Amino acid sequence: MHEHWSLVVAKDPDRQKFEAGDFTSVSFEMTCERLQKVVQSPVPDEARKNFDTVRKHRNKMVHFFHEADFSSGPKIEAVAREQLRAWHDLQQLLTVQWANVFQTYRQDFNEIERKLKGHREYLRAKFDGLAPRIAHEKANKAVFRTCGSCGFDAATQIEILGALLESECLVCGYHDKWLDFTCTDCGEVSPLRDGGEFRCEHCGCTADGEMIADTLNEFSVTVDNYLESIVPANCSKCDGYHTVIEFKSRYLCVSCLFVSNELSSCEYCGESSNGNMEDSYLSGCSLCEGSAGGRRDKDD
Repeated sequence: MHEHWSLVVAKDPDRQKFEAGDFTSVSFEMTCERLQKVVQSPVPDEARKNFDTVRKHRNKMVHFFHEADFSSGPKIEAVAREQLRAWHDLQQLLTVQWANVFQTYRQDFNEIERKLKGHREYLRAKFDGLAPRIAHEKANKAVFRTCGSCGFDAATQIEILGALLESECLVCGYHDKWLDFTCTDCGEVSPLRDGGEFRCEHCGCTADGEMIADTLNEFSVTVDNYLESIVPANCSKCDGYHTVIEFKSRYLCVSCLFVSNELSSCEYCGESSNGNMEDSYLSGCSLCEGSAGGRRDKDD
């Protein structure tokens, strides 16, 4: 709605029918596709999976049956884990990536967070059972952090590449990936997550994808090499435009945090990308249609 009302309608948008509620709304998959291709603010892959899991639970409840209604213990615990993971991802989107749209609803988000505290109690027994294992792994130099989803100190932290880190919670299974980004305003470190938008946890300063790319790009442009520069490049994974930069001798997309070993150029338009550019002269890339597209234009 913030971008344009017609994006909510599955097909043949009509303003009068829309205002009367006489329309078919977009599906979950179509919503994600439009957020990526039209709004250019994609839902991260991991969040998409977590949302889809909760969506399926919701459909069962709407149709008056859910096996957890007649269960206790493990099944209810599993649903609680899934809802907590989905809420954590949604909260990140609403308060960081889409903060400018939803900032007036922060009080409502806090209320949801308060109500979900009961879910976390289902998981306390599991955390208590894992305590000896966590203590043993910590003694062997493993790093644990507080899980953003369930709130327990049970997320194992692993370095992927420099300040790019990931974690997985032993209690709820939530997988997190972020880059420790130094705020250009206050100098403090806050996480930059999949989505390409940054909001400092200390001073509230924000940075868009272009500013993040300029800050992190380790390729030094000089008078002698600027014509040979292949960064910033485009990302084939999230369709990001000029979001791939050189980072720790590899290539990092600052939007989806995908790391690649090499880049290649489109044989038709010359744009560089972390995707497969084989046969790109004919088929093109994310920015062009190649020679085949050029021929179609001439035929038209």
